[in-house]
Amino acid sequence: MDKRYTPLSPFEEIEIRKALLDEIREQPGMSLMTALRTLRTRTRLTVVEYSRMTGVAERTIQNIEAGRVSPTIKTADKLLQPFGLAMGVCSKSNHLK
Repeated sequence: MDKRYTPLSPFEEIEIRKALLDEIREQPGMSLMTALRTLRTRTRLTVVEYSRMTGVAERTIQNIEAGRVSPTIKTADKLLQPFGLAMGVCSKSNHLK
């Protein structure tokens, strides 16, 4: 956990994660780059911690979050897995609502 923040209680952590997942679900048109950065930063993970957790190189995470590269589906799944999410497909009409 990023040392710049005061530690949260387990209950507070769960509530933050629930709210974050609801926010992500409400925006199916959100770019993968934005979703990954939002998930990582709002759960207070540093790039180093996220890298260790997922097995994805730090530089790769930084490049994806900055929009310099697009991840493979396998890499995206690795990055989404800790949050209980996976890559998927939605129709255009779903994210235009």
